[in-house]
Amino acid sequence: MEYVQTPTLIIITGHPATGKTTISQALASGLHLPLLSKDSFKELMFDGLGWSDREWSRRVGATAITILYHTAATILSSGQSLIVESNFRVDLDTARMQRLQAIAPFKPLQIRCTADGDVLVERILRRVGQQQRHPGHCDDCSPADLELVRTRGAIEPLPLSGPLLTVDTTFPEQVDVPAILHWIRGYL
Repeated sequence: MEYVQTPTLIIITGHPATGKTTISQALASGLHLPLLSKDSFKELMFDGLGWSDREWSRRVGATAITILYHTAATILSSGQSLIVESNFRVDLDTARMQRLQAIAPFKPLQIRCTADGDVLVERILRRVGQQQRHPGHCDDCSPADLELVRTRGAIEPLPLSGPLLTVDTTFPEQVDVPAILHWIRGYL
């Protein structure tokens, strides 16, 4: 009988503009693991179906996260570890992660990306102004939305049993990706 080790699910979370995508891509490359990103799925759907307004972006986002969980279940069921990246929310994703773990058991590792609120506002304004994100996201740069970004604090990690690493990306050049890779390898 062949022994199959429980795969690891590396969960990269944080508010928009905290550097989740940059870190998750570096980790996927360094660990040679598949990466599933909600925004990548959204952008593929925008390209195929079009985009219109923020409500449409939210609907596409809901479908994208469903696809992410479905694909993660398929990969984890094969015994393969992987990385998932999104702004996972306790109120929406705790039950989803529990269902995923029931369908395809995994060892969770969470990496929570954080940054100073003023830095996040600056990043959001820069990427909108320089068109660095797909226009289908319909990023809101209203004063009220930007004030929320500035003051809301770090995203709450999912209440999972595995280890949590918080990475402050306020100064991206100070993010020690090799140290993060070393931390993850200690659990793989």
